[in-house]
Amino acid sequence: MKRIFAPLLLVLAVAICTLLFFRESNAPRSDEVLIKNFDDRKLAYEHLRDLFLADGKVLLIADWGVETPGSVLSVKPPVAELSLIRYDQYLALFKEIGGNVVARSEVGLPEACIYVWADGFAGETRHEAVCWLNQPPQGQVARLDEIEKRSAAANGKRTTVYRHIESNWYLQRDE
Repeated sequence: MKRIFAPLLLVLAVAICTLLFFRESNAPRSDEVLIKNFDDRKLAYEHLRDLFLADGKVLLIADWGVETPGSVLSVKPPVAELSLIRYDQYLALFKEIGGNVVARSEVGLPEACIYVWADGFAGETRHEAVCWLNQPPQGQVARLDEIEKRSAAANGKRTTVYRHIESNWYLQRDE
């Protein structure tokens, strides 16, 4: 009995530690970490913004593909709106920044949100992004963790908050 119990106990302990590690490692980043990453890689963020604003017919560019207004699914370039060479430039900037998506809410809208963290699945996904916005957004807060109070007050509705960094740059968190 001892021979079976000890290995089972060891497997259980390893499983619990692994779950705790992944749960903690996928927690949202602090405002300070996000701002430091932005400051350290500001030129890359600006270059990514400039590329995306120039590609005004694209809604989303990610490491898994490109979305345009007429697309049902993300597709890998080349597509009419984006060459493979241009797509590779985006992927290199994502790698430098530590992000994997740049998106806008409408075609031609002068905005670029660069997503650097996500957790969850489907409608329950939470995100963090560094956004360049043409207009100051509603929902500005002093700290991103204020989303917890706002989400509780929203009674299950999706909540988005923004923290101003500088000029037209903002941190964004939603849940």
